[in-house]
Amino acid sequence: MTGPSDNSTVPEAEPSPTRDHAPVLAPAPGLAPPSDYRLAVPEGWERVVLDPGRWPHRIDKLVNRGLRRTQATPQLKAALAERIREQAEAAHANGGVEMYLVNQVIGQVPVSAGLVVTLLRRPPGAARGDLSDTAVSLAARGADVTTIDLPAGPAVRHLYRRRPAPDDPNGNRLTVTHLDVHLAVPNSDQRLLLSFSTPVEPLADALVTLFDSIARTLQWMA
Repeated sequence: MTGPSDNSTVPEAEPSPTRDHAPVLAPAPGLAPPSDYRLAVPEGWERVVLDPGRWPHRIDKLVNRGLRRTQATPQLKAALAERIREQAEAAHANGGVEMYLVNQVIGQVPVSAGLVVTLLRRPPGAARGDLSDTAVSLAARGADVTTIDLPAGPAVRHLYRRRPAPDDPNGNRLTVTHLDVHLAVPNSDQRLLLSFSTPVEPLADALVTLFDSIARTLQWMA
C-alpha cells in the first residue's frame, strides 16, 4: 500500500506486526482486563518496542535503512541514532511500551510524524473507567479537549501545539502539533495514552485527521 498522493487523502491503516510481548495490563476484581491491544498504522510507520535490551539493534537498523540512499556520514548516522535512542529512553521512563516513527516523501513533500503508546496508572481517587479527571484537568488549563467515543471505548482527545523556545538547546525551530488520546483500559486500574506528533506544520491538519483514524483502529485483545 502506498501513502497519500496529496494532503487531502488519508491512507487506510493496516495492522501492525504481531507483538512477541504483551503489555502488562493490571488486573482488577471481577471481569478480566484485556491481555493486550491491537493498533493499525499505515505502511511505512516503523515500530520500535520500548525495551532497552531490544531497541539499540532496531534503531540502528532503521537509521541505516532510512539513510541508505543518501551520502550520510557515519557521524550523522550516529547522531540520528542517538537522538532516537534519547526519545526511546524518555518514552520508556514515562511508561511507554512502543513507539512508531515515520519519515517519508509523499508527492515530493517530506512527511515526519510519530506515535508513542503509554500505559498509565489510574490517578488515586479516580473511578475505574472514568476519564473525567483528565478532561477537567486539561480544560482547566484552557486546552483544546473533547470527549469522544471510539470503537475501543470513551476517550479524551487533546489537541495542542508547542513552539520551541528561542534558546532551545537542541536548536529546534519547528512548531510541533500534538494529539493525545486517553482511554481507560477495560476492567483495569490502568489507562492507555496514544501520543501523536508531527513537526510538519503545513500538513498538520491532514496528519491530525490521520492520527484520529489510527486511534479508531484500537482494539482490546482478550
